[in-house]
Amino acid sequence: MRIAFVGKGGAGKTTVAALFALYAKTRQKNVLAIDADINIHLPRALGMQIPASDRYLSHPAAGEVIKKILKGSNTRIQALAHFKKSTPPSHGSRLILLDDMHDPILSWYSTQHDGMRLMVVGTYTEEDIGASCYHNDLAILENVLTHLIDDQGVVIADMVAGTDAFASTLHAQFDLTVLVVEPTWRGIEVYKDYIRLCQQAGCDDALRVIGNKVKTAQDRAHLEAHIPGEKILGYVGYSSYLEVQEKAEGAIHFDELEEENRFVIRSAYEALKMIPYDPQKRLQKMWKLHRLYVSQASIKDRFGDLTGQIDESFDIQRATEVQRLCKMP
Repeated sequence: MRIAFVGKGGAGKTTVAALFALYAKTRQKNVLAIDADINIHLPRALGMQIPASDRYLSHPAAGEVIKKILKGSNTRIQALAHFKKSTPPSHGSRLILLDDMHDPILSWYSTQHDGMRLMVVGTYTEEDIGASCYHNDLAILENVLTHLIDDQGVVIADMVAGTDAFASTLHAQFDLTVLVVEPTWRGIEVYKDYIRLCQQAGCDDALRVIGNKVKTAQDRAHLEAHIPGEKILGYVGYSSYLEVQEKAEGAIHFDELEEENRFVIRSAYEALKMIPYDPQKRLQKMWKLHRLYVSQASIKDRFGDLTGQIDESFDIQRATEVQRLCKMP
């Protein structure tokens, strides 16, 4: 299953994502945390080192390497240049099995520590200044997620700030998206923008809210006046523990968090586990978004009609079973 944490800058999404990941690893054997924010803060919160830049998904060599692996023998992709950010898997594609400890992409582009894997998209380098856009760096993450099989674990993403996920397929790649909202008018405005875009994109049923930095009854009332109760998973209140850790730039330890705040994270985990696992339904969403993306004139004029990359007879669950069988001794 997959969960993404989103919110405006400074709302606390990285802290909440880290807490969720730390709790998930006590319940799941296979946990992958992804730092998809341009500001790389998740590793430190998890007590992990930021990986070397050649292990960033945004590293110049990563895109070609990852696409070549994922393409496999998929004849619907004529060349790597035709492998777009929305290209779905099909017959011959190599899938990324979260439970495969020898998967080449997970082995190189994630680091492992204390029962958890961490993948980092990356940030700007000196060569990128004035010549690059972070949305381009996120494209390879889209490819990874579209080919990632997470039936045997949990994927947690600390996402780009605000509503940036709607510039790509990322808004539709998760079973549950949690918007971390502060009890301020700015926080409410971000919620309104996000739910509006979710409704337009048809993914509002997967959106939930965690109120963060909720110190008083008035703070709760302010959020509840603008956000429907069924959307709210709970509230993270004032935490002296988190305040100390964040000032010291130290790692977070879930068991040292106050019980009332641990309860909110457990509630989010239970909400995720209640969602039926349906990779075929997720793939069908990707087919729709792929058709939309490759219908742009700039794509069609240069690469032709890429809608043929979609094979509606492709059963991703069956393909997963076959790939697992091929790896058995």
